[in-house]
Amino acid sequence: MRKVLVFALAAAFLVSGAVIASAQSQSAPSQSSSMKSIRGTISSVDNNAKSMVVKDADGKEVTIFWTDTTRLSGELTQGAAVNLQTTEQDGKTVATSIQVSSSKKAY
Repeated sequence: MRKVLVFALAAAFLVSGAVIASAQSQSAPSQSSSMKSIRGTISSVDNNAKSMVVKDADGKEVTIFWTDTTRLSGELTQGAAVNLQTTEQDGKTVATSIQVSSSKKAY
């Protein structure tokens, strides 16, 4: 009787562990959604908040955040043209790649 009880408890433990692991992998939300490209002009930059406001071709202003892993090419300055690759993370638009073009025209 004791062997049957130990075997039953061991089986229940293994099954419950498998169920918990399966539930966690199915319920884990995705950290990011699909990638999006944005092209526009920087309206403002806040280096402390790691954010900038970009005005796109339609005149819509979008707040973009960056992280330590964001690939940056160029200097983030007001008036500069940018091409961005972004994703949504925790309700924020986060740049994965920023390519900055100079806003000044050479004459």
